[in-house]
This record gives sequence, structure tokens and C-alpha cells, in this order.
Amino acid sequence: MAVINLIAQEQHLRRMAERKTRMLGLGWLATGALVGVGWAGLLMYTGALTFQMARIEEQMVKLRPTVQQLKQAQAELGALQPLVNTLQNARKDTGRWQQLFQHFAQHTPNGCFLTGAELGKRADPKKPLEITLKGVAESQQQVGEFMLRLNQHPELEQIRLDYTQERALSEQRVAVEFQITAHIKGTAQAEPEKKEEQSGGQ
Repeated sequence: MAVINLIAQEQHLRRMAERKTRMLGLGWLATGALVGVGWAGLLMYTGALTFQMARIEEQMVKLRPTVQQLKQAQAELGALQPLVNTLQNARKDTGRWQQLFQHFAQHTPNGCFLTGAELGKRADPKKPLEITLKGVAESQQQVGEFMLRLNQHPELEQIRLDYTQERALSEQRVAVEFQITAHIKGTAQAEPEKKEEQSGGQ
């Protein structure tokens, strides 16, 4: 008759169950530790975000007066922009007239004297400005030479002699009064482009 040792087998099964219970407990402990670490990290991250938001709000409060000043400065600059544009255009025109009169001073022949210069008023803004030069010369030849020199200026065109007239300065001296008119290039206002209406296909 065979003898079966049931006590040893039962002890073995009990030890196996104890091991499984210990392993399961350790697993739960590890899971709990991981969850705890996760919650701690989340709380720290939330605290850091809250601290950063508080600092950003504090900086925004400090910067609010600067932003208001910047907006005010931008508004003032916008209001002054038309004046700035006017001054820039005036500076450009002043440079043009300065160059023009320097040309007159340097290229007026000897014996020819300018007595006046006048910008003509124009009724049509599409036409360029006219400049009228009045002067006195010792002879007609000098008036012609002055007109030739005016033709050399790049901003003058359509130079014409309006009149010449002899004038007695004394019993023995006679001078020639003259008037010359020229157009100034680039002073005609460009006509605004008309937008062509596009009709749909029929």
C-alpha cells in the first residue's frame, strides 16, 4: 500500500500562496508609491505654474503704465504724421529750389543780371509749374546764351523767351530787359488711376 505525504504537499501549496500574496502586496505598494510620486509631481508642477502666473500678472501690472504711455505716443505720432509728411515734402522742395537757384547763380553769363524770379500759378494741376525769370542784360546775345545754359539744367524744359525790350540806362548806355519762362519737370500731379470695372461673362 502506497503512502502519500499530504502534509508536505499542503505546506508547499501554503508557501506558494504566501509568496503570491507577498508579491501581490509588493505590487500594490509599488503602484501606490508610483501614484504618490505622480500626485506629488503634479502638485509641484501646479504650484510652479501658479507661481509663474502670479509673476506674469505682477509684471503686467508693472508694465501697464508703460503700455499706456506707448499707446499715447503712438496716437500722438499718428496725429503728427501729416505734419511730418508736409515737412519732408517741404525739405525735398527746398532742396530742389536750392539746386535750381545755384544753377542760375553759376550759369548766368557776365553782363546778365537777374532781377526777379516768380513761380507761376497754375489752374490745371496736371500741368507742371512754371518759373518766370526777369532780368537785364547788356545785349541780346547774352540773353540767348543764358537761355542755352538754362537748357542744360535737368529739371527745366520748354524754355521760352517771353520778350526782350531795350531800355536806356543813360544817354550812352542801353540795356536789354528780358523775361524767360520755363516748366519745372516732375511738378505735375499724376492723374489717379481709374479702376476698370470688370463685367461678368454673359
